[in-house]
Amino acid sequence: MCIPVNLVFEDAISEYTMVKLLQSFGDKYYIGQSYQGNGFGYIKTNIRGFNQAAIATPFFILTDLDTYVCPSELIKDWLEYPLKPNLIFRIAVREVESWLLADIDGFSKFTGISKVNIPDNPDNENDPKKTLVNLIKRSRKRYIKEDILPINENAQIGPNYNERLMQYVSDYWDLNRAMLKSNSLYRAYQYLDNFKYTVPSK
Repeated sequence: MCIPVNLVFEDAISEYTMVKLLQSFGDKYYIGQSYQGNGFGYIKTNIRGFNQAAIATPFFILTDLDTYVCPSELIKDWLEYPLKPNLIFRIAVREVESWLLADIDGFSKFTGISKVNIPDNPDNENDPKKTLVNLIKRSRKRYIKEDILPINENAQIGPNYNERLMQYVSDYWDLNRAMLKSNSLYRAYQYLDNFKYTVPSK
């Protein structure tokens, strides 16, 4: 049975990574609707509704841990009620960028940065996005630096940050390599691998 699943995410990079993660299971999943939150606020505000909607159709929600101490603290803050069986709620530790950095070989080839400069345990980075941006400063590929690095002190990321990293996910990022370095990514994969669709009763 091909399982329908709707996606809920913070940004375009998260969506692209979720799609590649689901595609790794062949024809187990097919994607229905996508809901972009432009940050975690939208997800936190609407998660009760997504939980109820998951009675009929599975929802795969991905959010960043950000400043929470651990995933259980975020879950306790956001979810004061039982999750429906069809709600797939996963947390990237600390941000989805840590999942991207976890493929050290792929990120090195994409950026031209030596592997020795890329963190060996990206889930332990306090600010993976900042770590990624700082790493790009070492890249010798001008077009990557122009797209990803902020153009002024008021910006955190460059003008084509999402688009360039989406290319990385599409052409360089290897899920199997990344899971070896990111435990939160590995747990998300395992959850999806073991997931069983609960068909609503009529």
